[in-house]
Amino acid sequence: MKIAVIPNLDKRDADTYTREILAVLQENGAETLMHEKHRGQYEHVTFCKNHAALAESCDLIVAVGGDGTIIHTAKHASVAGKPILGVNLGRLGFLAGVEKDELHKLKALFTGDYRVRRLMMLSVTVHSVKGDTTYRALNDAVVSGAQSRIYDFGFSVDGSKLYKFRADGLILATPAGSTAYSLSAGGPVVDPESECVIFTPICPHALFNRSTLFCADKTITVSTDSDYSGEVYLTIDGGAPIRIHKTDTVSVSRSTDYTELIQTDERNFYDIVDSKFMQSRN
Repeated sequence: MKIAVIPNLDKRDADTYTREILAVLQENGAETLMHEKHRGQYEHVTFCKNHAALAESCDLIVAVGGDGTIIHTAKHASVAGKPILGVNLGRLGFLAGVEKDELHKLKALFTGDYRVRRLMMLSVTVHSVKGDTTYRALNDAVVSGAQSRIYDFGFSVDGSKLYKFRADGLILATPAGSTAYSLSAGGPVVDPESECVIFTPICPHALFNRSTLFCADKTITVSTDSDYSGEVYLTIDGGAPIRIHKTDTVSVSRSTDYTELIQTDERNFYDIVDSKFMQSRN
């Protein structure tokens, strides 16, 4: 079995845990693969030139870090059709299948004693005078201003009439992303294995403006129609901001790609919500 290991070495003690993970995998007979940038740092590893090649060459991927590491890994794993096991070194780790003190569970990869959760992704396309550019999102796509101002946005569903609203911005999230930025902005918690698109306005200038769930088969189109001279940006899964001009539109729909996450125990989503959110209040 070929297992790729993608660590976020910016995390505290990530190097130590990565070495432990490599040892467990190798002891169980796996050929371990890593990105070329780690050459000279880890031994008995096959190195690949980039993350796309890494995903294509392996049978599955172990992402070592937090949800952000898993989301970054999903960009390539979803295209290659490879499942991800997330090892959580962060705080919440909603997408992780193993906590840092549960590395013994890695042996399940060799016995097949695990299940795979298939999570919906978004296809996000920016339509501009220069052409169309499409991105994939596992968590969310956020349109917001660069400054703390209220902006005017247009919003339509499957080519319906344009609805206008004022807000600091808006979030279009997957069910997996419902526990991220959308939740902080007042959105609902949604089972990540369901399929829908969650629309959540950010600080809307209205008395009654709530988060809304749309069928995953719908295409949602967003435009900015503000008189302000401030810049508006699109952010995909917390990545680098993409400038959105006044003449641009952003369309969001269900992607044909899915992220597959490995889970090594019988916990369901509601157990995870309880352990990550509810118990943390005690």
